[in-house]
Amino acid sequence: MNKKFFLPLMTFVALTAVVVIWHQFFYETTQREILTMQLETRRLRGLEREITTLKARHDLTALLSTKEHQLDEARIFLPTTPAQDKFIDELYRTAEFYRARLISVQAGEVTSAAEIQSQVVNVSLEADYVSLLNFIRETIDGGRMVSLENFSVMSSGDNVLSCELSFKIFAAPSSK
Repeated sequence: MNKKFFLPLMTFVALTAVVVIWHQFFYETTQREILTMQLETRRLRGLEREITTLKARHDLTALLSTKEHQLDEARIFLPTTPAQDKFIDELYRTAEFYRARLISVQAGEVTSAAEIQSQVVNVSLEADYVSLLNFIRETIDGGRMVSLENFSVMSSGDNVLSCELSFKIFAAPSSK
């Protein structure tokens, strides 16, 4: 009878040992790894929510477009070449807008220094007092770097002034 109970008892003990070993070394280890992965997933989802919130709060595309606009304005203010043709076109438009009559416009030679290029543009015009002041103000306060170098005025009668103006336009140094 001992043999009769010994074989099933040994089978039961062996199966119990296999189940305990499997539970101890495989099941619990796998459960710990799963729990670790779940915690890491929660942490990463929290980071993703924070990043999404920061992106929504600080719209970087708007900041980038603002900076690009400022850079474009700086390029217009101090172009890479004197671009006297554009400046002369602006002079004609400004004179037409303020009812001043341009008699002549002459561009001088481009002078270069280490820091900046410049060119003098001589302008002869006829206008009344207010139109002349508005023309000069608009030209100097326009979208590019300009200075008034010389200025002479003579009265030609009937409230009309004849003017000789010299504007100096500037450009960034040429990169060689």
